[in-house]
Amino acid sequence: MYAVMRRENLCIHLQWHANTEDDPLLGGSVIKIFVRNLMPIFNELLERGTIKKEKLRLHTPWNTNEFGFYDLNTNAVFFVEDI
Repeated sequence: MYAVMRRENLCIHLQWHANTEDDPLLGGSVIKIFVRNLMPIFNELLERGTIKKEKLRLHTPWNTNEFGFYDLNTNAVFFVEDI
């Protein structure tokens, strides 16, 4: 239920969710955008009011820094930086 599409320097991670109580994405989808420098994107979206500062997760157990938000159609959009 997880796929990675890669071409040259672009990788798109797609993840399916069941829309159940254990997996409550409300029918949306997930996209993960991997970047090399996360903080300028985070700061821009923070200034715009798109996200709150609490959404930034540093040094996750899977060795990333990341943040995410839901768009108006309940799709989850994550920005991820490998560390």
